[in-house]
Amino acid sequence: MKLSIFYDHMREASRQTGRSIEEIAKEVHALGVTGVEVMEVQLLEDRQGILKVLEDAGLSINCICCYGDFGNHPDLARAYAMIDLAKECGLPKVLVIPGFLKDGDCRERALENMKTVLIDMCAYGKQQGIVVGMEDYDDNSAPFATWEELKWFMEAVPGMSCMFDTGNFLYSEEDALKAFEELEPWVCHGIHCKDRTWEKHSGEEPKTTIQGREMYACAVGSGCLPIKEILTRLWEKGFSGSFTIEHFGAMDQLACIRESARWLLALESAVLG
Repeated sequence: MKLSIFYDHMREASRQTGRSIEEIAKEVHALGVTGVEVMEVQLLEDRQGILKVLEDAGLSINCICCYGDFGNHPDLARAYAMIDLAKECGLPKVLVIPGFLKDGDCRERALENMKTVLIDMCAYGKQQGIVVGMEDYDDNSAPFATWEELKWFMEAVPGMSCMFDTGNFLYSEEDALKAFEELEPWVCHGIHCKDRTWEKHSGEEPKTTIQGREMYACAVGSGCLPIKEILTRLWEKGFSGSFTIEHFGAMDQLACIRESARWLLALESAVLG
């Protein structure tokens, strides 16, 4: 299993525990994690520092996460810069968040602008050997929050990959298994393993669904999402992409990282033997 973790989770674990990021990174690697998801802005601000922390711990960047505003500004140079950064760092994947809708925006025009940029971005990425992916984003200003919205992009943009997030469809009050069945043909290179719970966590900021229900971050496997069923289906079909542990907002990031990694590796062993 190619396990990955967000750099932000390690940085937050360092802040929460008072331990150095270097120490946290080495423990993460010892848990069986080999990859790290890094935000584009983080690499632009401190590329050498981040790469040194990861290299010293035996980790490497699995994917960079990039935000754009292509609905309002269909800037190809901006899209190409995301690919170029990945190429410079020797990275295999880019997760692109192509933009959000604001009050007064023309939805149809914004979607068309996003589609146009993403078509060229995927083509350029293919030339450079970089996979471009999108995820279901848990915000109603994202026109790819539901499975139907995300599927529209998958069908409209040749070469686009779905970096399926197991936990984000719950924001839209959608069934994650149903969403997976609809998007499975495009889930090839990576999946975000995010669980959520309705159990209130004191001191933690909840995420509120479109129906007003409050959900909280938790370790993978400890919440209410059908992650076991989704991952089992992936393994049965020979999925060889990465599995990214994700639990933004958790009050004890290090404990969640430990529990998530152990649960995922145990599930893999149970399913594959």
